[in-house]
Amino acid sequence: MAEYKIPIPKASQTAFLAHKGKLPQNAGLIFERFVPDTKDDAKLKAEGLHTVLLAFKKADKKLLEEWNVRWKQTIRAAEAESFPMKTDWRMIAGLGKKGSLEVGFTFHRYGYPYLPGSSLKGLTRAYGLLEIAIAVEPAIKAKNEKEPLSKLDEFLSCEEQLKFEEGFKTYNPNADVLEMATAFRQIFGTTESAGKAIFFDAIPSAKFSPRLELDIMNPHYPDYYKEMGTKDPKAYPTNWQSPIPVQFLTVASGSVFRFAIGWRRSPEDGKDNSEKKKEKWNGWFKGEQINQKAKDESPRLIKLARRWLQGGLLELGAGGKTSAGYGYFEDAS
Repeated sequence: MAEYKIPIPKASQTAFLAHKGKLPQNAGLIFERFVPDTKDDAKLKAEGLHTVLLAFKKADKKLLEEWNVRWKQTIRAAEAESFPMKTDWRMIAGLGKKGSLEVGFTFHRYGYPYLPGSSLKGLTRAYGLLEIAIAVEPAIKAKNEKEPLSKLDEFLSCEEQLKFEEGFKTYNPNADVLEMATAFRQIFGTTESAGKAIFFDAIPSAKFSPRLELDIMNPHYPDYYKEMGTKDPKAYPTNWQSPIPVQFLTVASGSVFRFAIGWRRSPEDGKDNSEKKKEKWNGWFKGEQINQKAKDESPRLIKLARRWLQGGLLELGAGGKTSAGYGYFEDAS
């Protein structure tokens, strides 16, 4: 990397070059701060990605182990429930992030890939919304609305309880579906109040060190994507354009991640009618998507949140390019 300019202060560049090749190395730091100033040079981009891969092979395994220990202590202190899942093929997190390497990737500051809790909450919520929509599908079809999921989501997330009840009744829900919708509001909250479930960052397991692999996408109409929205003749998907391969980082198949969901404590938790003290569902709630059992003492809404998260990981996928098969998980228990 000494042969070309790195777009960082000179003192930082000197420190980096002095450390180059030594153990350990932080692939995330190199990816975010020490990649070359490529200036749309495909060769330099490829070299930058290979530098990141080489650094990842020299990652500090002890740091990953200590991170797992702290994560486990945090989960235990929060009385949260954890479970492992593994990628059934490649996964990409943060693909849309901008950078000098054109395509992004989400690294934790320790230099390892992870899935932020906020994105997992969104995935879980999307799966829960779909499950409710399927339960009231006949009513949705009868309404013939342009954006049925958005309308359903509007009722589920509105702050006023009366407005929710009146709006959701138009879907003719039975008692079980109404209870499911009420649980959805408690787990994820409304437009004005936070939900009770806490989604922790998913981190790679120290027992099965994750691997990174390079993958490639091959846009066949590069000029079309560059000039899209302009009146330039190039802004059309014409057959005479030459494909330009774009490399990007992925998490390899079989990488094990640790997930956890906790419960936000509140004064209501001590009451007799709190969720923590309610009996298990025996109607529409059928348990986990996979064989691993949830803890019996966990609040039933945590079990439901876990089932929806597992469903999202199994059937919707996490990260980018899920429509192409990336980001799906399977049981790792």
